Amino acid sequence: MEFLWFLLFSFSFTLSKSTPDSAILLSLKKSIFNDPSNLLSTWNPSTIHCSWYGVRCANFSDKVTALSLAQSGFSGEIPADIGDLKFLEVLELQGNNFSGQIPFQISSLPYLSVLNLSFNSFSGYIPDKLIGNTNLIVIDLSNNLLSGRITVDNSSRCEFLIHLRLSNNYLVENIPPEIGNCKNLRTLLLDGNVLQGKIPVEMGHITELRVLDVSRNSLTDVIPKEIANCKKLSAVVLTNLVDLGPDEKTNSMDSFRGEFNAFDGGVPFELFFLSNLEVLWAPRANLVGRLPEIWSEFCSFRVLNLGQNYFGGVVPENIGMCKNLTFLDLSSNALFGYLPWQLHVPCITYLNVSRNNISGNIPGYRKASCDGSMVSYGLYSSFIDMEDTWVAFAYSNLPFWGPKMGSMMNENFAIIHDLSWNSFTGPLPMFSIGDQLSAGNSKFSYRLLLNNNMLNGSSYGELISDCDKLQSVSVNLSANQIGGGMLEAFFLDCLQLTEFEAAYNQIEGSIDPGIGNLMMLQLLDLRGNRLSESLPDQLGNLKNLTWISLGENSLTGEIPSELGQLTSLKLLDLSYNSLTGSIPASLTNATNLETLLLNHNRLSGEIPSSFSLLSRLTVLDLSFNDFSGPIPNLQHQSNCTAFRGNKRLPQCLPSAAAPEKPMGPAKFPKGRNLKPFIIAAVTSASVLLCMVPVIVIICQFGRRKFRRHGALKGKVVVTFADAPNELNYDNVARATGNFSIRNLIGTGGFGSTYKAELVPGYHVAVKRLYIGRFQGIQQFDAEIRTLGRIRHKNLVTLIGYYAGENEMFLIYNYLSGGNLETFIHDKSGNFVQWSVIYKITMDIAQALAYLHYSCVPRIVHRDIKPSNILLDENLNAFLSDFGLARLLEVSETHATTDVAGTFGYVAPEYATTCRVSDKADVYSFGVVLLELLSGKKSLDPSFSEYGNGINIVEWTKLLIKEGRPSELFSAELWETGPRENLLGMLRLAYACTAETLSVRPSMKQVLEKLKQLKS
Repeated sequence: MEFLWFLLFSFSFTLSKSTPDSAILLSLKKSIFNDPSNLLSTWNPSTIHCSWYGVRCANFSDKVTALSLAQSGFSGEIPADIGDLKFLEVLELQGNNFSGQIPFQISSLPYLSVLNLSFNSFSGYIPDKLIGNTNLIVIDLSNNLLSGRITVDNSSRCEFLIHLRLSNNYLVENIPPEIGNCKNLRTLLLDGNVLQGKIPVEMGHITELRVLDVSRNSLTDVIPKEIANCKKLSAVVLTNLVDLGPDEKTNSMDSFRGEFNAFDGGVPFELFFLSNLEVLWAPRANLVGRLPEIWSEFCSFRVLNLGQNYFGGVVPENIGMCKNLTFLDLSSNALFGYLPWQLHVPCITYLNVSRNNISGNIPGYRKASCDGSMVSYGLYSSFIDMEDTWVAFAYSNLPFWGPKMGSMMNENFAIIHDLSWNSFTGPLPMFSIGDQLSAGNSKFSYRLLLNNNMLNGSSYGELISDCDKLQSVSVNLSANQIGGGMLEAFFLDCLQLTEFEAAYNQIEGSIDPGIGNLMMLQLLDLRGNRLSESLPDQLGNLKNLTWISLGENSLTGEIPSELGQLTSLKLLDLSYNSLTGSIPASLTNATNLETLLLNHNRLSGEIPSSFSLLSRLTVLDLSFNDFSGPIPNLQHQSNCTAFRGNKRLPQCLPSAAAPEKPMGPAKFPKGRNLKPFIIAAVTSASVLLCMVPVIVIICQFGRRKFRRHGALKGKVVVTFADAPNELNYDNVARATGNFSIRNLIGTGGFGSTYKAELVPGYHVAVKRLYIGRFQGIQQFDAEIRTLGRIRHKNLVTLIGYYAGENEMFLIYNYLSGGNLETFIHDKSGNFVQWSVIYKITMDIAQALAYLHYSCVPRIVHRDIKPSNILLDENLNAFLSDFGLARLLEVSETHATTDVAGTFGYVAPEYATTCRVSDKADVYSFGVVLLELLSGKKSLDPSFSEYGNGINIVEWTKLLIKEGRPSELFSAELWETGPRENLLGMLRLAYACTAETLSVRPSMKQVLEKLKQLKS
């Protein structure tokens, strides 16, 4: 008893000697230099600290147990003596702007159970023993600037830790296998870091795990099947494409938080069959294989996103057993076969099977019993009643809350069914989503995408049976073979229609005046059909229209003056028709017009002088009509091509126009003298009768309907950028001298490249593909169109292509500076300097990062080498041949097993296994960087003195191992320096060419390192 009294006395004496909690809090206040709302004004010695803002004390005590200063706008640092608040249980500082390091003393707080420091600017390392603190239940350090490794104290079982969130920091190296010791974890969120290596198999020991998110790291290797041992898993996020992309103004990658994981193999089948798994999110994860063939009635999936991977085979027939499925994304894979009839499409809120090769008829929408609560309240409804608010919080931050799904609680929530870019045939079924619409009181928007298929008939009846129950409807039927009338039963009865696209079909007849009742219509695209007769005046009633595209039809009559009432109109395309009369002066009342295309009609009269008042009009084409009178002084007109083919107009003087505005890498001539064309026309008149059949064919295929539609009948060049009319098959053949060796400027694994001057001053590069390697015109056409949309300042611009049975070529913008191979090995001493090498390296890295992280689907180049990097006259670098390896893979008739690369640049794992990831491009990039620094070739003859089989990577390792790194650099470069930067570049190249995949950096990390080298 005396001993107990002694302990009590000693404890009391210790407390009396310790720093009072009030003094510790005042120390914290002193370290806070920004308190915008003056919330800490009550923190002063004259009051009891337990009544201060954000402070809570234990009952009948002055000991602080909770400090909650969340979202208060504070700036400052946490003083080390906060570790003296020995009774502190809760520390919540989230949503401020605290900076500095997290004091390691926090790890020793004996009663701390909740630590939330998220959404601040803390830097440095996570305190070593923090995750091993045995009393901590919740740790949230997300959205800071923390770096270093994740450490888990192996001596502790972290048995009480339930929620660990370290998202959106700069944590590196591997996920520690000791994380498996935290067996009671329910949520583990490690997304948005720079973690490498594989997911540890020990993660399968966390038997209580509900939510796992490892997306947006640099993880590789196979997904361990041991994860399926976590039987309570509800949500697994392996990759995530929700990002903002780079800052275009600053060219900074700081805001770029795209996806970098690239796994080997597929998803373990055991994961698919977890009875509690509701969310599997793994888009663009480099996954291969097939989907499971057998699905049971116990399938609990609500969200399944496997888009932009390499899954093959068919969509399993009994995937319809997943009755609760409300989000299904299988887009951009290699799926074929039919879409299962058992799939409960009416109940699926977001369905995306686009960009596959699925064929057959589109299944009719059968009546299905949908879970109304699932639709009305979104996915959150199934988790809102969870007893654990932190698990519910983890769900609320999962990716399906992003733009694709919209706001689940918002009345504008959209239902999206995307079946585009496949091989569906047959008529249009009726799309009924009535069971979803009957759920709740909200009105939904509906978007239906059926474009780029082979649908060849009108709907059996209504296209969408529940239009009146919808808030808005958007439909895209473009690039099919739909014929007949205007789908009038749908088109005129669906008053909620906001967007209607049916370009490049075979729709006939006239536009019904009833279109004027579609008061919500914003976009109308009926280009490239067989529409005839005149435009109805009722188009002027559609006050919300911003886009009208009716070009490439057979419309007649005059342009309705009522179009001037469309004050929201931005684009009006009536080109390639047979319109007559003059341009109505009222058209200039559409003051928001940005693009006006009236070319290739029979219009006459004067061009309204009021066009000069249209301040937003940047694209105008009035060519090949019969206009007369003066040419107005337009505010943005840059050249004379807009007026050619009008014999009665005065000669256009480019000097009277505004200065030309640069539009990108491809530059086009400012105009041409019409005299040669007139002479040619007169000369050819004498042989006209002999050439009638040829002229008919040329006229038939000269219409841009076929150029833009991409029809592969006839010698038609499909273009992606604004290109002159001279860009056609015959002119390409002529300009290359029928692909004469005199115009050859390069050869490679995909084909030979020729320089061609189509018109004076306009040069292009034409890559003639080896026809034996590329087969399957339809699949080639679909894939090359994906490449045609890619634009980046350091990528060569794909202008167009031709694909025929006996000839295929691609047309790029021509770059006059040659390729990097010539620059490296034939350069003069003037260019051997750090600044030039740094600039070229940065250009290549930015291009690769764009391909890896911003393209959809993402592109792994597979053949990075100096000859595929082109330069302009200012030594700006441009990456070429991107996407051709993938194009070869999907268009070959046999299974591709060859490595699509060049010996000396191919990564070791790619060469031995033929399995590719973006890290293979990083290796090749490192080899190119070594060539730039040394001036030597990858397989330089000078390496023979070191033995057989030595390449530049092995030579570099040898020099570094022997302590002679300076000998790698060319003498001129090492002399001019700066040597510290050069050695930093060498270290980066050495890391990029690491043999171990997990050690090799991602392109995001390469860019960050390059920026550090510059500063």
